Order: sequence, then structure tokens, then C-alpha cells
Amino acid sequence: MRRLLITVLLLGLYALCGAQHPTVFFGARLHLQARADERTTALRWYDDLARHSVVFLQLYHEAGYGAYVAQRLQNLSTDRTRTALDEAYIERLEGWRVGKFYAPFGAGILLNESVLAVQSPAQFAIGDLPMRVAYLYNGADRQQGLYVRVGTTRGGASVGVGRHFGTDPHAFAVWELPERPRSPDGYDLLYGADYTLNLGSVPLQLEWLYSEGKRVQATHWFAARMQARSLPLQPELTAAYQTASGQLSWRVALQQRAGERAQLNFTLRGKAGTIEFVAFGLQGDL
Repeated sequence: MRRLLITVLLLGLYALCGAQHPTVFFGARLHLQARADERTTALRWYDDLARHSVVFLQLYHEAGYGAYVAQRLQNLSTDRTRTALDEAYIERLEGWRVGKFYAPFGAGILLNESVLAVQSPAQFAIGDLPMRVAYLYNGADRQQGLYVRVGTTRGGASVGVGRHFGTDPHAFAVWELPERPRSPDGYDLLYGADYTLNLGSVPLQLEWLYSEGKRVQATHWFAARMQARSLPLQPELTAAYQTASGQLSWRVALQQRAGERAQLNFTLRGKAGTIEFVAFGLQGDL
């Protein structure tokens, strides 16, 4: 299935571009993290937000088309796909996208799963506002349905209708660690809103999401994220709250540049007044 998908995407790009050769890039993107908690210390080729280290092949064509294929260096043990393929898609730059990719719901702070999907920009009839539409079909008993977001990069409103949303370990990773299993039933209905405030030179991202399903408890999710890039170590603060459990999850991260294309990270993460782990990481492109 993975080889068939990659072959179809590359043939599709060739058909769009004709005889002209695209520009090709090959590289690696690292999200390496060593975590220490009260029981163990472990090195992982992904971080606590489920961002994977990958090797990738990227193609661009002057006609405005592109393709991207990325393979994970380590998969999540709780990922039911059991595949190392992270993303594989073709796209019209700043336009539609087809294949397997991370399709965000709303701003994507809370819910951002790698799925088979078709995504396209559009215009909302009222007010001529930008709109993003994504149709997901990730297979039987997996994510299926429609995401729609209306709004600008500063703020917007979203709705999702379908089934099995939020079943992958990448979902709600700001609130729950990706190693912990998600409900296999997932959610059938999603509502959300997001907005970005500027506190001086520091952007503050806010997101609300409501989720309900036939076999899971309906709940509200709230998330906030800010990063002071102008300060030393560029501190990043993230918090997420779920009403069903009444628990607050928080994360503090510090970054230090290590060359032009890499940075070292220190992360402290917990729930309420409990520290879950401390971690050191390496992030960058090769």
C-alpha cells in the first residue's frame, strides 16, 4: 500500500509537470529527544508532541507543483497504522493537497493527525472569508469525514463531521503523551475556534475544541501556546485543559541555537502540580 501510494503520487506529479524536470531535495529532519522520568530514561526519535524524525524526498516544479515523501526513523508503539510512512503527497503550492499528510483541525494545536486526505482552499460565501476544506478517508475504523475551517491566519472557526477523529497518538499530544493509547472509537463531531493575540512582540495562540462521540464522553478542550523568540533561550509555554477529566497539562521548553540549522532543547512537562518528565533534545534539518 505504501509503495503504491508513493508511485501514484510521483506519476501524478509527472503528469502535471509534463516533460520538464522538477528540482529535487533529499534530507533529514530531526526531532530527537532523551526523556527522564521517575522510572526510566529513554532516547526517542520523536518528541513529546509526536513530531517525528524523518528522512524525506521533496520535489518542486516551476509550474507551481510539488511532492513530498517522508519516512519516520521510529514509529510510535501506539500507532495502529504500523507504518513508517509519515507523509506522502502532491500539491499545488499554496493550493490543494492530495495524499497522506497532517491535516489540522482548526489551528492544529490540539488535533493534527497524519491521514489520507484531500485538502483545498476555498472562499466562504458570506464575507468572502478564506476557507480550508479537507476530506479524510483513512480506511475502515479510522478517521473518515470532513474538516472545514473559516477564517484568516489570525483567527477562525472550525467544524468536523465524520467518525473516529482523534484515535491516533498524534491527537491531543499537548495534553496527553503520544505513548499513551487513545480511544479506538474516537469522536464523530467537532467544533472549534482559534485566535492569535500579540502581547508586544510575543504571539499568544488560543484554541478551543468541543468533541463528542457515540462511545466516548463529550468534552471541551482548551489550549494556549506562546513563545518569546526575542528573549534568551526563546522560552515556549504551552498549556492544555480537558473538562472531562478536569486536568491541566503544561509544558515549558527552552531552545539554544547549535549552528545555522539545528537547535538544542530542554523540556519540562507535567500535569497539574506533578512533573511527568524532563528532556533534552535536538531539532533541525540536515
